[in-house]
Amino acid sequence: MAITVYEKFGSPDGRFVNPVDGAGSAFTYTYVVLGTNNVTLATSAVATAAPLVYLANDGQLLVRQEFIPKVTGPNSWDIDVRYGTEDDRKSHEIPEAGFWRFSFDTTGGTHKVTQSLETIHRVEADPADPAPDLKQAIGWDGKKVNGVEIVVPKLEFSITAYYDPASVTTAYMKTLARNTGRTNSAAWLGFDPGEVLYMGSTGDGDVPLVSGARVKPIPLVHKFAASENVINLAVGDMTVPSKNGFDYLWVRYKQIESADATNIVPKPVHAYVERVYEKVDFAALLGVS
Repeated sequence: MAITVYEKFGSPDGRFVNPVDGAGSAFTYTYVVLGTNNVTLATSAVATAAPLVYLANDGQLLVRQEFIPKVTGPNSWDIDVRYGTEDDRKSHEIPEAGFWRFSFDTTGGTHKVTQSLETIHRVEADPADPAPDLKQAIGWDGKKVNGVEIVVPKLEFSITAYYDPASVTTAYMKTLARNTGRTNSAAWLGFDPGEVLYMGSTGDGDVPLVSGARVKPIPLVHKFAASENVINLAVGDMTVPSKNGFDYLWVRYKQIESADATNIVPKPVHAYVERVYEKVDFAALLGVS
């Protein structure tokens, strides 16, 4: 059964005060959740729908502080989401299950290319031996196209997500391991399908004891790389219609006689786009969306 979430009529309920009086502002959204009898799934669905922060009329930035679920019937919930001014002490406490944070690094990486975007100059020492048109092939030595390493956009990021301890099991660990090295099959966090590669996760789990089980949410760190999908990619005289971020593009060259019949030069004659990674639904796998 699909889970449905919508804001309840009459929501939100709040108070707005002048920030100089020290009281701050606060308000509560109420969401209706249908389609599950599991409080964790219901709360996670609301965590996706409810904004993390709210700008109040008095200019204060209110942050999401807690979820209060109430059963209203079979597979039916009312869940209050309370917002208030940020508390520095609480800001450093472990969040409840369903929260996640991210960090990122956009430092450029290197990539070997065999074709340039444009040949700016062709210069010869002897006018009688003109520099041949290599069709933008880089580093042709008479036998192969050697290419060159260039700096390209590179995004690596990690998400620290907090989970109900009961869900962090060896079975889930195995699921994460077996899905490492897969790309997103559906749009995810603003990325198109095929633009994100799951690099794996790190974390710790507890084995429940007879005396009691852990109640604090468990953080898991999920690691990713991202690469942009492209369309209409020019390769010599050819146009590659599309290439997903982590597909592999390779080019086959043919040696031909130059236009002036003085040299043997490479010509890109075939281009191949290969899918080398399996796909998986990241939202379903990680519970982050």
